[in-house]
Amino acid sequence: MDTIATDILVIGAGLTGAMIAARLAEQGQQVAVMDAQYVGSAATRRALGVATPMPHATHFDTTWRGAQSLGRIAARHGIAMQPTRVLHLATSPQGEAALRALADQHPGKLTWTTETEHLPAGFTAGLLARDGALVDVELLTVRLLQQPGVIVKQHVEAIKLEARDGMTYAVCSDTLAAARHVVLATNIYTGLLSPYLADSVRGVRGAVWTSFPVRTDGDAPKFDMPIFVDDASLMLTPGIGPDARLKAAAWSWNGYAANANGGGDPSEQLTRFLKRVHPALTEQTEQWQAAVTTATDDGAPLTGRLDGDGSVLYAIGLGPFGLAWSPIVADRIAELAR
Repeated sequence: MDTIATDILVIGAGLTGAMIAARLAEQGQQVAVMDAQYVGSAATRRALGVATPMPHATHFDTTWRGAQSLGRIAARHGIAMQPTRVLHLATSPQGEAALRALADQHPGKLTWTTETEHLPAGFTAGLLARDGALVDVELLTVRLLQQPGVIVKQHVEAIKLEARDGMTYAVCSDTLAAARHVVLATNIYTGLLSPYLADSVRGVRGAVWTSFPVRTDGDAPKFDMPIFVDDASLMLTPGIGPDARLKAAAWSWNGYAANANGGGDPSEQLTRFLKRVHPALTEQTEQWQAAVTTATDDGAPLTGRLDGDGSVLYAIGLGPFGLAWSPIVADRIAELAR
């Protein structure tokens, strides 16, 4: 059986786990990252790559700081982020009123717009968020895990955790890992290691759509900024790079999916949304994927200590705004692991 001894063991090699690992390594910790599949194989692989503040009064300031921090982190790892505005929309009068009130609270960062050039069919107003960015999430995850002091073990699944002699052990089929602290950043799979955490977040089903590379001529639909509808229950974003592809997603997020776009399966919601935005979008389909993630009732991720002595930490439930939250939870875990 292989053995690993390290200061910190992070279980989960998605963006959250990679961000935490890089942050801890910057503190001088020796960090091992373990994943049952491969780097970025789960929710990270299906992320749309939009860094934007969460459009809620409670979390706006925190996630705005997180989005700005993400830009600095990406730059340090040689990742260019593409600046963009982000359009937030609502399908209910209550949702629209909340977005408008948020614009009034943050006039330097948010703008309420009724200009039809920005709005998809059927919407009369929306919230424009400045200081957003598009980022290649998979590449960023890989670069973060290349931080000195971080080692990565792929295709190693933790079966259970055991604490003894001041250390916490992750028992795997052919590996035994020992660390002062274990960090659970396993998203939807956290409940397999901790029934307590399984009851603290809920699974969110989704569907993700990807277009063929966007043409620059003819009648192909063009979008110059990401669109979020009803708190990210529906999302559409332009791609980045020379072979840019449009990406879109529908999430059963925060109860909105049952109402925002007619209800039903996420893939059906997404199909209706794409046709509403532009009749030709579904003709550009390259791929459909099912997706799962976790979320909390108020949209803020959970971070903390699992047990009394603090040897097991967790960072879960980042939801559709995980890019903006990831630097925040990495800082929180770094404080707990000191």
